[in-house]
Amino acid sequence: MDGPSIVSDGRWGPTPLSLGRLAELGPLGPAPAHSRYSFHDGLNFRYRGGNFLLRPASAGLRRTCRRAPATGGLPYYVPHARDFGGLGLAQGREAGQNVLMAMESKRVEVLGMGLQATDYAGGVKLLEELAQREKPGMVAACNTHLVALARHRPDYGRVLAEFDLLLPDGMPLIWSMRRKGADLKDRVYGPYFMLEALKGLPKPWKHFFFGGTESCLLELSAAARQAQPNLEIAGALSPPFRAWTEKDEEDFAKAIAKSGADFVWVALGGDRQERWIEKNLQRHKKGVFLAVGDAFELLAGRRAFAPRWMQKAGLTWLYRLWQEPRRLFPRYFKYNSLFLYYTLLDRALGVTPKPSDGPRPGKTRIAFLGCRGVPARYSGFETLVEELGTRLAGRGHAVTVYNRSHLYPDRPREVRGMKVAYLPSLRTKSTETITHTLLAVIHAAVRKFDVVYLCGVGNSILAGILKLAGSRVIVNVDGDDFRRQKWHPFARAWLKWSERWATKLSDVVIADNQTVVERYRRDYGFEATYLSYGTPEKPKEAGKGALELLGLKAGEYVLYVGRLTPENLADLLVRAYGKVTGDWPCVVVGPAGYEVEYGIKLHRLAGPRVKLVGPVYAKGYEELSANCGIFVLPGVVEATRLVLLDQMGFGSAIVYHDCPATREVIGDAGLAFGGADPEKDLAEKLSGLIESSGERERLRKAARERAEKVYSWERVTDRYEEILKELAPAKK
Repeated sequence: MDGPSIVSDGRWGPTPLSLGRLAELGPLGPAPAHSRYSFHDGLNFRYRGGNFLLRPASAGLRRTCRRAPATGGLPYYVPHARDFGGLGLAQGREAGQNVLMAMESKRVEVLGMGLQATDYAGGVKLLEELAQREKPGMVAACNTHLVALARHRPDYGRVLAEFDLLLPDGMPLIWSMRRKGADLKDRVYGPYFMLEALKGLPKPWKHFFFGGTESCLLELSAAARQAQPNLEIAGALSPPFRAWTEKDEEDFAKAIAKSGADFVWVALGGDRQERWIEKNLQRHKKGVFLAVGDAFELLAGRRAFAPRWMQKAGLTWLYRLWQEPRRLFPRYFKYNSLFLYYTLLDRALGVTPKPSDGPRPGKTRIAFLGCRGVPARYSGFETLVEELGTRLAGRGHAVTVYNRSHLYPDRPREVRGMKVAYLPSLRTKSTETITHTLLAVIHAAVRKFDVVYLCGVGNSILAGILKLAGSRVIVNVDGDDFRRQKWHPFARAWLKWSERWATKLSDVVIADNQTVVERYRRDYGFEATYLSYGTPEKPKEAGKGALELLGLKAGEYVLYVGRLTPENLADLLVRAYGKVTGDWPCVVVGPAGYEVEYGIKLHRLAGPRVKLVGPVYAKGYEELSANCGIFVLPGVVEATRLVLLDQMGFGSAIVYHDCPATREVIGDAGLAFGGADPEKDLAEKLSGLIESSGERERLRKAARERAEKVYSWERVTDRYEEILKELAPAKK
């Protein structure tokens, strides 16, 4: 057989668009949710939700493919479970795990803090490696209290994140790490670890003790020398029991530097020692600074260790509580409760990005909620979040995006500088967005972001929860959403009510079009902020792989890109194309999503020149856009369409359905159709434009120039930074 082909077990299925519907009804059964197929020209399909996603294929994962007979479209194949083992991924993943599982190198996150999966001997070896570096280092023995505090207080979390080594000093931490695959038998208890390090790092290594009383330091030094007679104690310093001045800090640094110590053991209690180490590290050129809590008192014999069985059972805290109930009960009750609370929260709602991923001074911690997620694959909001979030992160803001977990099975923790959290949702057309956003709002309220950006007016009622939590709220209302045909009557009513809620509950309402700004002013007496979008940088040269796969010639096809929903009027284009003269094909790109019946309708309407290819992303999308002869936007929605800006950036010759919002965006850089019979007018405009290469070139040049002049993501980001600065004074 000629043309692209697919290797399978010989079972061919229906065309991709109706696959979600027909695979459930047909004899083949549904395809696995994460199956992947790669085409020999470097393009790759992934099956998800009844649609195929065209994506670049990585080297070594390509297969020869065969077009399914009698489908008239791209092939599809229902693979078996064995396909997951034949992609060359299992061996690489196993090798990576073997490296990560090395006791001395693996970190396991507990409540967002990366704890070292090591034992006493491994920890001592890591200390020796840190000391051999040509710069100072920081090590802390973290118990449950400190990990909970780091999660609860992001400022302290940022301090701990600067440490080179965090040792798991608590059995609840070990239990959490075991649950994530760490093969640990016991915790690395701070006092015992200090004792093992003193015994394992004798001369020529030098040790310095900082903290405690003078009598405690004398007793500690004696006990240390008894444990390791060949130990060199370079010095000990008992700092004054008062607030320290800058001169005090300078004197401390001089004493430590003069001693030539390789290891500086610090015992100041609570979280004070970690903060002191992180703050003063820049005063030193060498030395590993270790925060070890009450190790001085215990090793000096001033206080008894808990019985070994209590330590093994994770009950050291109970023994300490018995020793000092009045002082320790409030602390233990608060932080043990917080540890349990945050652990259960993460199990229920997903793991959050590290609390240490804070902004640079003068910047904000901002979360994006309400979109499907990043990387962008589905609609305008995802593109907005990815482009804006990436630039804000690059400028020093701490950006978190909440993704819908079922759409991102690989679940990367970071995308283009943005931290990503994953949460579930109720997967129906009317409930998916609001349920996912509700969970994200609860999660974000606990995290206490400076600013939360809500995508979609339908989520605006949730802004009140975020305001009560102390966050400032921006709502992007995305045009006249309540007019869209895809919603049933109650959903449209909800969206209309939500517009008023947005004006009452949010700090800033963003509208992407002046027509929406004017309507909010007229209907609600509210001044929305106009902020449109930008056009991303386009590749200087686009490939032709997607064109070869689909049998297209560069510059000689009409393109539509968008979700296949009634309000986008892809059916108008399909019907009109039957009346267009010439032999150019019309390529319809986009997922049907929940509109399965509408997708089937389009297949029935499509003539022989119409290619319904399903969703195409990344490199394939760029290739189809950069090489198309004409791009058509048939829908009439009072909002700025990001796909329109995208195509302007590609320099496409654009034909659009006339409406105020689209006219505002494109100006005179496009060709409008409409009137009493838009189907006829569209067919005539397309026929004329196909025959006129000069007019197409004029439109291409005008679109590219307008995109460069008016729509810049950098200028959009500048304006958002101004808004963030305006919100900052009132943040808690």
